Amino acid sequence: MAEAVQALIGAWRLDEWRLSVDGHWRDPYLGAGASGTLLYSADGWMSAILMAADRPKLGPAGFVLGDTANKLVAADGYVSYAGTFELDGDDVCHHVQFSLYPDWIGQTLRRRVSWDPAGRLTLTTPAVTTRQGKVVIDAITWIKHSKL
Repeated sequence: MAEAVQALIGAWRLDEWRLSVDGHWRDPYLGAGASGTLLYSADGWMSAILMAADRPKLGPAGFVLGDTANKLVAADGYVSYAGTFELDGDDVCHHVQFSLYPDWIGQTLRRRVSWDPAGRLTLTTPAVTTRQGKVVIDAITWIKHSKL
């Protein structure tokens, strides 16, 4: 297994999530204090889960019996997907095969991989220009939680 892939293998905990809009950093889509886990396995599978800090807690009864508004807020405060991954130069490509929210099934999510001196992993999206002409970049930094 290549050294770069080996460095990714394991469980990662969200440390920092930043969003740049036209060069100005601000809270990301799920707000300040979001939590998350990113897993890379040696057999080429990955999964990512990110949640807003203020996401409503819905137990089994709340999910079945809860009102539609609370269910929609809970879904909107959550990102979850899984599939295979591969390294392509300095990028990691997540090939989404399963997605709870949003529906990214069949898409490849490309992220630039970088490491800081403390060993934190940062995955940065390519710059995207919105319909309003704003340039958006997502940078998510992870701390190694455990080896798988």
